[in-house]
Amino acid sequence: MYAPSRLGSGVRRAVAATVAAIFAAMVLGPAPAMANMDPEPPVISGAPFVGSTLSVDVEQGSFSGCGAAAGPDWSIYWTRDGVLVSRQWPNYLVTQEDQGATIAAHLVASQNGCDPVEVSSDETAPISASNRPNGFTGRGAFELLARRSDGTLLLYPRTNNAWEQPRTIGPGWNGFTTVVSPGDFTGNGTNDVLARDSSGRLFLYEGTGNGTFLAGRQIGTGWGSFTSIVAPGDFNGDGHNDVLARDGSGNLYLYPGNGNGGWLNRSLVGTGWNTLNQIVTPGDFNGDDNVDVLARDTSGNLRLYPGNGSGGWNASATIGWGWGSMASIGAAGDIDGNGNADIFAVDGSGQLLAYFGDGDGGWNGSGAIGWGWNGFNAVF
Repeated sequence: MYAPSRLGSGVRRAVAATVAAIFAAMVLGPAPAMANMDPEPPVISGAPFVGSTLSVDVEQGSFSGCGAAAGPDWSIYWTRDGVLVSRQWPNYLVTQEDQGATIAAHLVASQNGCDPVEVSSDETAPISASNRPNGFTGRGAFELLARRSDGTLLLYPRTNNAWEQPRTIGPGWNGFTTVVSPGDFTGNGTNDVLARDSSGRLFLYEGTGNGTFLAGRQIGTGWGSFTSIVAPGDFNGDGHNDVLARDGSGNLYLYPGNGNGGWLNRSLVGTGWNTLNQIVTPGDFNGDDNVDVLARDTSGNLRLYPGNGSGGWNASATIGWGWGSMASIGAAGDIDGNGNADIFAVDGSGQLLAYFGDGDGGWNGSGAIGWGWNGFNAVF
């Protein structure tokens, strides 16, 4: 009989590799697909107030390949104070139910072979009441109110960067020396109007959310001593919209709203504001989630006064020159729909100009969005 011949070294290695592969397949099974290392958490953008839309940016490549091209390799869900409320992506519409709560977005690997990786955004600031940029028709769009010289108040809705037909709100508004919108002042989720008459009485006109207003009711007296009354939104961070008022000595007072159409105790938040001839309240202009104030001085310089979110200020800065030629300057939200607060101005010829904010306290250019606006004596 013959002794078996010995296998060559190359054949032995091939056999060993085959055996090892069979053993691994039987015992270990296929190695799971892996998400990329250390995926970036999602980032929420958008103002945290009722009626706004929050959006989320995600690092989609963090989980690419896990689903073997069978569908999305990840999913998103949103939480309110840590409790699941939505799986909608990429936007979350903030509702009245969210007021006072914090919102967060969570990015999760799909179950198609990925490791169970989950990363979460930072929570938003507590959601505050509906702000002026939310408009008056319940669509979260840039809209203007304008008063003609005969006292008729008109609403100019604007959606998809185009004007809709103006709507007549009503006559008789020329009896008021000041008209502003504080956003939602009563806590019902719709934006309102405040108006001061020549006797110094302050009236509240509650918005219905469909572009109309209820009959006015008096909520204050003695406001005739103020040379400027503006509505910044939630200036002290308590979730309710507030009012700022400057007296003849240049003192600036904060009148905190109580969220139910009334007031908390006022406080002094500034002095020397009589050197400024126009005060504008754009909401969050520098992207830090706190409402800010812009003001034009007598030299035509435009200054940014960033709010600190608790009723005070961070350091101011000059952000524009040559604004002295503008007949009026105001703010009513995001004109171009890119998520940043913008400014409007009416020049001496009646052109309505838009100045687009860059979301970081600066500008992204400007453009004309209307003509013939010099026929109005109040635009807000």
